[in-house]
Amino acid sequence: MTDLTEAFIPPPVPAAPPKGIWCRLRAHILHPELSPEQVAWSFSLGLSIAWNPLLGLHTAMVFLFCLIFRRLHRPLMIMAMLINNPWTTIPIATASTWVGNLARGRFSVANLAKVQWHEIGWRSFLTWSGFEAMTTMLRPILRSYLVGGLICTVLALPVGYFFMLWLAKRLRRIHWPHLHGHACTPPNSSPGG
Repeated sequence: MTDLTEAFIPPPVPAAPPKGIWCRLRAHILHPELSPEQVAWSFSLGLSIAWNPLLGLHTAMVFLFCLIFRRLHRPLMIMAMLINNPWTTIPIATASTWVGNLARGRFSVANLAKVQWHEIGWRSFLTWSGFEAMTTMLRPILRSYLVGGLICTVLALPVGYFFMLWLAKRLRRIHWPHLHGHACTPPNSSPGG
């Protein structure tokens, strides 16, 4: 007869959810079921959507990509898309307009100081007269904003991909042995990577 204490192996204690924004982000990047390439594509698509000049469609675009591409890390894509939020919309729009001016050869023609930002509100989107007033006010910079936003959207794909690929591989090299208690290679990674 075997000793019951030797045969019984207690179940592993579930780890507490990570605390702090960096620890939660690191846990998403170190997702054990996805390769570093899948994590990098997830981040780069979300970052590209964040720079998209068509405001109001970002969340719908993320859901569309989630339906099309099944093996992407959806929470990481949403986190990257949320780089464009109410606190960063104006700096992102300004950078897009600046890039659009450079691409169009209009280095200092469009003056953002002429835009009365405080006049843009919910009525600008819900009433026809408010929408017309907003588009008339934004017309001098609208083309530069759209062109620059498209350029930044395209540039965000390779920049986001290679940055997150580097970060994912580095974090796996540093943290994978500590997470599993021994030196082992993480799944879905090449031995020399």
